[in-house]
Formats: sequence, structure tokens, C-alpha cells
Amino acid sequence: MAEFEFIIGDKTYLAELKQEAGTTVIKVGDLKFSFKELSPGHFEATNNGKAYSIAAAKYQGKFLIDIDAMLFEVSESGQEDFGVDASAHAGEKDRIYAPMPGKIVKLLVKVGDRVSEKQPLMIVEAMKMENQVNSPAAGIVKAVNALVGDQVDTVSAVIELDLDD
Repeated sequence: MAEFEFIIGDKTYLAELKQEAGTTVIKVGDLKFSFKELSPGHFEATNNGKAYSIAAAKYQGKFLIDIDAMLFEVSESGQEDFGVDASAHAGEKDRIYAPMPGKIVKLLVKVGDRVSEKQPLMIVEAMKMENQVNSPAAGIVKAVNALVGDQVDTVSAVIELDLDD
């Protein structure tokens, strides 16, 4: 089971995600949704016997989510905004962690590369969504502790930087 904290307006929510009998289940408070992927980016969510059609796509750094013909546009948060897991490493600008457990799908830097603040470093896939992880500061990459395809958590640093003064 994985837990995620997210904020809508000024209210914080805790979501639990787990696999049950081949289905992804997301629970937020008293609400429980079962998700079934129908095709890439198209899902059916069920809550108390009512089915919802959901389509999701990423376009120009934003997520477009259609839930039963209601369209939502969601911007990606910076790494520092990912809630409990990412905030546990606040102040560690020289170590880069995955924002949530997932799989490395792209490494955009290698040891010895110079990086600038907010430069994309890697892409982590979690829950069929790709999350870009940016550098919190300028410096030189001194270690890359994972390979493309590796499963990562939020505890071990994936990239280490030698920060500029």
C-alpha cells in the first residue's frame, strides 16, 4: 500500500493506493474507488456501484483529466510540493529523491554533468503517470544511484549533487 498527501485549495487529503484482486483501489477519507484501465490513458472508476469514465493525458506540462465529460486541468507540482515523502528530505538539496515510489523511465543526466536550478534530472513513472524531477540547486552530478528501469522509493537518494557555493 502507498499513501499520498495532496492539497486542493487550503485542505489537505490523504489518499491510500493499493492493489486488490487485480484492480487498483484508491481510498480518500470515506470514499473508495476501484480503477480498471480500459486502454492507455482511459479508465473506469467505480464507487458504490456507479461507474465513471476517466481519460487522462499530459500536454505541455499539464495534466488534462476528463471525468464523465467534466474537464480538469492540473499543473505539476515542484518536487518540494509532493507532501510527506518529499518534505522528509527538505533542506537536502544535494540529494535527489523520487517524489513517490515508482520506476525510473528516463535519466536526463550522468555523473560529471553540470546542472542548473530547476533543470530536469529524471522521469519517474508512478501509477501510469510520469513525474519529472528537477534539480533544487545548481551543481555537478557526483552520483547516479539507479538505472533506467529500476524501481525506486522515497528513502534512497537517486541522484547526488556537488552543489555550487
